[in-house]
Amino acid sequence: MEAYFSEAPIITSLVLRNILLMILFYTNLFYFTPKLFAPKSQATFFFVMGLLIVIVGSLNYYIHEILNGPFEGFSMRPPKGPGDFRPPPDFPGNGRPPRRLMLASPYFSSLLITALVATASTLLVLWDDWIKAKEDEQERTLQKVAAELSMLKLQISPHFLFNTLNNIRWLVRSKSENAEPALVKLAQLLRYILYEADSNFVSLDKEIVHLHDYVSLQKMRLEENSKINFNVEGDMLNKRIVPLLLIPLVENFFKHGDFAKADQSLIDVKVHESRLTLKTINKTLASDKEAIDSGIGIDNLRKRLELHYPGNHHFKQWEEGDNYFVTLEINLN
Repeated sequence: MEAYFSEAPIITSLVLRNILLMILFYTNLFYFTPKLFAPKSQATFFFVMGLLIVIVGSLNYYIHEILNGPFEGFSMRPPKGPGDFRPPPDFPGNGRPPRRLMLASPYFSSLLITALVATASTLLVLWDDWIKAKEDEQERTLQKVAAELSMLKLQISPHFLFNTLNNIRWLVRSKSENAEPALVKLAQLLRYILYEADSNFVSLDKEIVHLHDYVSLQKMRLEENSKINFNVEGDMLNKRIVPLLLIPLVENFFKHGDFAKADQSLIDVKVHESRLTLKTINKTLASDKEAIDSGIGIDNLRKRLELHYPGNHHFKQWEEGDNYFVTLEINLN
C-alpha cells in the first residue's frame, strides 16, 4: 500500500504530461498546420508553434518537477526504504556531490520532446497534402488523356467512316455479296467505339474482335493482290485490357503502309499467360517516313501505356531498309 502511494505522483505526472502532448499533437494536426501552414502565413505558423512548444514544454517540466522532484544522480545517502537503491561502497563517484545524469538540462529535454511531437503532427499533415496533390495531378492527367482519346475518336472516325462507306457503296453498285457483311462489321465497330470503349477496361477477346473488324474494313480499300496476314494466337478469355489501345498501331499500319509494292505485310497478336504481344511489319510510303513515329494516335498510346501499365509494357518502333517494325508488349496483370 505504501509503495502504491509512493508511485502515485509518478503516474499522475506521466498521465498529465502525455495528455498535454496529445492535445498539442491533435490540435496542430487538425487546426494549426491545415489553417496556418500556407505560403502567406508560414511566419505566423512558426511563431504560434514556437510559442506553444515553449508553453507546453514548460508545463511538462514543472509538472514533472512538482510531482516527482528533480532527477538527481547517485550519491552516498541512506536508503529511504526497501525500494530505494543504494550503490555499493566502491561505486565510482561515491563521496561526490549529486549531479544530473543528462548532457542537457531537463527543461531543454522537455522542450525537445514537445518540439518533436509538434513536428510529427505537422509532417503528417504535409504528407497527406502531398499524397492528395499527387492524386489530383494523376486525376487531371487521366482526364486530359480521356479528352485526347475523345478527340482522337473524332479525328479518326470520320475519315475512316467516309472511306469505308465509299467502299461499301462500290460493293453495292457492283452487287457484291460482301456488301452486307461489310455493313455488319461497320455497325459492330461503331457500336464498340461508342459504347464499349467508355469503360476503363474491356475484355481482351472483345478488343481483338473489334481489331479484326477494323482490319477487315481497312483491307476493303486495298487491291486484291495485297498480301496482309492478320494472325491471332493464345487464350483471350478472362483477360482485360484498356479499350482502343491497339487501334493506333493498326491505323498507322494502314495509313503509312505501301501495300502495292509489299510482298507481305503482317499484324501478329499473341497472348501467353498474362503477356500480350502485338507486332506489325510493313513497307512504308516514302513520303510518310518522317511522320510515322509522331501524331496524336502514337502520342496518346504512349501516355495511356504510362498511366495504365507503368513498368509493365515495352513499346518499340524501328526501320530496317524499306520495312517498318512495331512491337508492343504488355503485362495485362
